[in-house]
Order: sequence, then structure tokens, then C-alpha cells
Amino acid sequence: MFSLLFACVVSYAQDAENSNVETAPLRKCGTMEYMEQLKAQDPSLDAKLQQMEANTQQWIKDNPDGNTEKVVITIPVVVHVVYANTTQNISDTRVQEQITALNRDYAGLNTHSMGAFATTLKSNTELQFCLANKTPTGAVSNGIDRKSTTVSQFTNDNVKHASTGGADQWDPNKYMNIWVCNLGGGLCGYAEFPVTGLSSTYGVVIHYQYFGFTGAVSPYNQGGTTTHEIGHCFNLYHIWGDDGTSCTGTDVCNDTPNQAGENYTCPAVGATRTDACSAASPGVMYMNFMDYSDDACYANFTPNQKSRIQACFSTNGALKNLKTSDACSGVGIAETEAISDVSIYPNPTQGIINVTFQLANADDVEITVSNLVGDAVSKITKKNVSAVNVQLDLTSQSAGIYYVKIQSGAQTLTKKISLF
Repeated sequence: MFSLLFACVVSYAQDAENSNVETAPLRKCGTMEYMEQLKAQDPSLDAKLQQMEANTQQWIKDNPDGNTEKVVITIPVVVHVVYANTTQNISDTRVQEQITALNRDYAGLNTHSMGAFATTLKSNTELQFCLANKTPTGAVSNGIDRKSTTVSQFTNDNVKHASTGGADQWDPNKYMNIWVCNLGGGLCGYAEFPVTGLSSTYGVVIHYQYFGFTGAVSPYNQGGTTTHEIGHCFNLYHIWGDDGTSCTGTDVCNDTPNQAGENYTCPAVGATRTDACSAASPGVMYMNFMDYSDDACYANFTPNQKSRIQACFSTNGALKNLKTSDACSGVGIAETEAISDVSIYPNPTQGIINVTFQLANADDVEITVSNLVGDAVSKITKKNVSAVNVQLDLTSQSAGIYYVKIQSGAQTLTKKISLF
């Protein structure tokens, strides 16, 4: 088994029951060491990783402009909350906060400063995340799988198996699995790189203290740990290339500056950081999600990182089946005979959304935005139209999940949006 993956190393003050961290640690990740241990356990893994990289590079070569169609891929998520006490049994609110953070970060909508870097280096990866609304057996679900355990702390993959006190993985070809638990040994979380033929441990594990916002421990209380770890699940390497300080390592992305090592904490807003590998402005990209900076200055994935992510979902990508999963059916756009060419953007949004679509025949249309408990917060009606292009203002609403329902005659479709 692995020794660590995303470890946090400083002195801890703990209470005996909950092992609560009172002093926030520095990020420290052992992803490459973990990969080497997996290779030792599975002699075929090295060849699989090499094939994954070859497929990635070929896709990038064949698609120099990336995902030119701008087709948003929606990833169904199941969050396995494995808890030994009420403190570890995090709320539905925190789970939804983390999904909102993922949607913000992967859509390029994180508002933190890019420092001296051009804003064009902040990409919308064309990925969105939704909590699954069905289990692998088809039963109704809210995407949260709660498991009580007698294990006070997990230090390895036992959290991924019910037989060892954890929760079994849901089909990784249909769900992105996230395990949230009390990790021992100073661990914040860990992830696994994708290869064709996803393993029974593929997914991410996150310490409950660094998941979501409400009650999470600063400075990792803005969802950045999970954004970082899922980046590994989408074939992203650490931005400095895990080469110590020699400037010879690479994350296989040309638009991330060469970097001597990882960055910690946050400089002043907009400040420039330099090192031996990038000594002149704009310096190193400490705000990149694949560095170790605090959540408060995490800001971007680059266009090259986006291309690596998109390659995972291509015809030869390891996550091609996840792209077509129906585990969030009913929350995405499911066009009808009467309603087509639907676009609702931006999503996530800070309050303003645009809704456009076509009707097969001129008719009356009603567009309703409702919150999670079903209360309508915005409604607009158009009479005898064949095309709709409207803007709705939700800036007075609280952050969270909302549903946009479009109804024309007997035809209805619904889209889930995130407001932050």
C-alpha cells in the first residue's frame, strides 16, 4: 500500500476523539512516489501510463485548437462520506459547496488574481460536475453515499472498500468517485492518474477538514484541495514537474513556466514570485491549481492543461465512457422535438445567465428558475415566439444550485446551474 499522496506536514494539535487539526498544515504531495508504488504492484501499469501519454500527445497534435466545438462535458459525482463520528459526517451543504467550487474552478471562473500573467492563461476546461441522481442499480440518489465506520482514521485505500470499513467504489466509467473521511498520518487527500481500464481504486480521497467551505479548515477552505486532486485524475502533473530544484522536470505543458519547486501560502494579491528557473517577470505560476499554494490564491488551469484534460475524454481517452454517463440524466439539457439548440451560460454564474433556444413552431414559452426546495425565484413568459434569447438576473439570490425549466406546450426540459 502507499505511504502518502497529498500529505500535510507540520505540527498538529488534536483532540482524542476527532483528531481535529487546529494549526493548518502546508501542502505536501507524494503523487509520483505513489505512482511508483502502484507500478511495483502492477508491472503493466508503466506501459498503460505510457500509452495514455502517447494518446494524449496525439490528440493534442490532431486538435491544436483544443475542444473547438466547446461542448461542455458533465461529470457525474458520487461523494462517499465515511465517518466515525458526527464531526466527520459533513453536511449536504458542504458537499454541494465543493461541487460549486469544482464548477467554478474548471469553468475558469475563479476570480483570484493572475498576478503578472495574462488572463488568457485562465481556461474554461469545458467540464462541469453534478451530483449523481441515480445509484449504479438505478435507485434515486442525491449523489451522497454515507457510511458509518468503526475506523477512527484511514491511512490507505481501506476507505475505498466496505470490507475494510470504507465504501465501495461506484462504477468509475459512470461516476467520479470522491471519498471524504478522516485521514490519519497528516494526509490531506490523494488521487490516481487515469489509464485505459480504470482500476477499482480510481478516484480521490479528501480529508473531511479540507472539503467544501463551511467548517473547513483555513487556508484550505475554498475547495482547492479537491480541485487539485481531480486534476491528477484528469492526467495533470504538478506544475514544477517533481524534479526537486534542478529545473529539468516538466508537467508536459508549454504554457506553465519552468519552476524550481512547489509554492506554499499566498503572496500579496497580484504579486510576482520568481525563482532560479523563472527569474524574471511574470515569474512562476503559483496561482495554478496544480501548485501547492493556499486556496486563497488558486486561480487557473492553462490552455495546455485544458488540452490534456480534454484528451482524457477523446475516442482513445481513458475517461471516454465517463463522458457519456447518464448518472446525471434529467439535470442536463435533454432537447425535445419542440425545443432545440439550447444554451444556458455562463454556468457556474455570479448571477447573470443567458438562455437561448429554438422552437420547432411558434408558441408560448415559460422559463422558470427554482431553488433546491422548489421555490421559483425568477420567471419570464414569451408569447408566440419561435426563438428565445433572454437574460435573467439572479444576483439577489444566495450561492447554490438552481434549476432552469423551459416549458413550451407539453414539452419541458430542465438544466441545473450553479450560482456562486
